[in-house]
Amino acid sequence: MGRLEPLNAANAPEVLAYLAERPYDTVFVTWLLATGQIARGGDAVLWRTGAGRVAGFCYYGAQIVPQSDDAAAPAAFAERAGRSPGARMIVGPRLGVEQFWTSASAIMRPPVAIRTSQPVYALERSQLRGSRADADVQRATPGDLSDIVPNSARMIAGEIGGDPKGASAEFRLRTARIIDAGWWWRYRVDGNLAFMCNVGSASPFTAQLQGVWTPPEMRGKGFATRGLAAICDRLLDEHPTLCLYVNDFNLPAIALYERVGFARAGEFATILF
Repeated sequence: MGRLEPLNAANAPEVLAYLAERPYDTVFVTWLLATGQIARGGDAVLWRTGAGRVAGFCYYGAQIVPQSDDAAAPAAFAERAGRSPGARMIVGPRLGVEQFWTSASAIMRPPVAIRTSQPVYALERSQLRGSRADADVQRATPGDLSDIVPNSARMIAGEIGGDPKGASAEFRLRTARIIDAGWWWRYRVDGNLAFMCNVGSASPFTAQLQGVWTPPEMRGKGFATRGLAAICDRLLDEHPTLCLYVNDFNLPAIALYERVGFARAGEFATILF
């Protein structure tokens, strides 16, 4: 029989070693754990088998992120879901999310959307098609905030709903912090924002991209392909690999990633509240 065990300083190295075995699936929680962000207010547990091996981990915060390779773990993780009434989503490897939700659906509020299939893509330098010579991409600066905030709001509204003009002060501050950290990239053409994306989390093995967006008025001109390839070339100087995940119905985005050289590396699912 397995058992849940609270995350603590003593078992954290075991958890990090477990997460490192599946780096594209776990980059977000690895980043949280390695940077101390879970300890600063998140809640997390691990699953230990009867033989004493760590075989699962679940983080409970704004995102609930279950990860396991023991069939008994998701139901045990789900029993604690009622302690996270403010969770905005459940996200992670598809099978684990489905198993988690089978148990948690009875105690959590109804979702507003379920993304049942989100392919995970990964990129190594040897796979990259294109280079920094293709586009003059730069890390975003505070001067880019006035363009990035409304475009980010438009992207999120198209993905999960909401008012594309309703970016809050908190949203603007969060965006500014990502820019200040040097994790937001942009490509301008004739002074106009043509493409942007940012690093959402990073581990020693990979960095996860998010916020991939081309303003509608700039589409169909190859800016996304050139901009993403150039940004990936720059980021691969800093990270061994890159990864991201995408909704299976977003065929233009999938085509973009595959043009640049990303290859399938797994599958996520997300339940949105």
